[in-house]
Amino acid sequence: MPYYLFIDRDGTLLEEPPDTQQIDRFERFRLLPGVLSTLRWAVQMGYRLVMITNQDGLGTPAFPEERFWGPQRLLLDLCQAEGIRWTGIHIDRSRSEAPSPYRKPSPLLLLPYLEGPIDRQRSFVIGDRYTDMLLAQRMGLRGLWLENPLHPLPVGWPAATATYQRVANWPEIQRLLAEAFFSVALSRSTTETEVHLQLAVYGQGRAQVHTGIAFLDHMITLLAHHAGWTLTLEARGDLEVDAHHTLEDVGLVLGQALHRLLEDKRGLARYGQAGVPTACRALPMDEALALVAVDLSGRGGLRWEVALSEAVGGVSPPLWRHFFETLAREGRFTLHLWAQGLEGHHLVEALFKGLGRALRQAFERNYTHWEIPSTKGAL
Repeated sequence: MPYYLFIDRDGTLLEEPPDTQQIDRFERFRLLPGVLSTLRWAVQMGYRLVMITNQDGLGTPAFPEERFWGPQRLLLDLCQAEGIRWTGIHIDRSRSEAPSPYRKPSPLLLLPYLEGPIDRQRSFVIGDRYTDMLLAQRMGLRGLWLENPLHPLPVGWPAATATYQRVANWPEIQRLLAEAFFSVALSRSTTETEVHLQLAVYGQGRAQVHTGIAFLDHMITLLAHHAGWTLTLEARGDLEVDAHHTLEDVGLVLGQALHRLLEDKRGLARYGQAGVPTACRALPMDEALALVAVDLSGRGGLRWEVALSEAVGGVSPPLWRHFFETLAREGRFTLHLWAQGLEGHHLVEALFKGLGRALRQAFERNYTHWEIPSTKGAL
């Protein structure tokens, strides 16, 4: 399904003059920092861009057409030079004191987009006024409220709700869009376990994990933190039998989620090793030392050389190996694990932290080198 960014113009794409709040001549034309690079990235990711703007009194003696279209054409020319194409541009000319039925926050101008197929999870409204956020609410989409001292939050409005979030600048907008774009929700239900997961790989390094196995919760929380994920994971399993089914299915669902997020491998770093710079490729945990290497090859496999001889967190060494093996197989990446140490807790913790660091490195993307990281042209 297509996904859209519905974007305000004045105060969002362009700096808004504090005196007239109208960009009616070239001297008032100033792009906000990061606008073009973020829009170029969004187009590269497949977003369709729609401009929606209220231009009070456009076409009247107070705001003649020619004063608007000069700066507007300059904006479109700059976008075109960067490979940025607009799917639609919609302008309401009515005044705020006598609004037309189409003036924001009315969604009437945008109904054709809503009546067709649309990916609501990835689509956003971006603007600098509370009317833009009301528009998002009425469209059933999330809003990104770009801070503008000319248009503070109305009294009583919270800084964020379930329908909108406050942002400071365009680089932050790109980060939030990437978090939403590279996110997935998966569930698995069997007679033995039930697992529900939400994962954003370009996230905040935060996790809420409840599996019924406290030590596993702690390890996956560390994994998410070091990988930079935003993760919610809930699992219920037949722990009255043992931990096998729960660990296996948590690894299975997490691996499948990573695989889903790897469907588009363009620009991927592909390889990751715990320890930066590469001259230091091991992750220490007190007396324990772990080496973790990842290749997002599309071929799942585990090489295990871990000196773990005792149960940790109530989980046996073979079951820890099985967890990582299932994760790599379902994620379809090659995983090498090596660790030496005296204390089992330290060994397992070093592995999870190292895996997080390695995956974070492997998932890095170069948006200026937008190619599959393989001479074969496919992974």
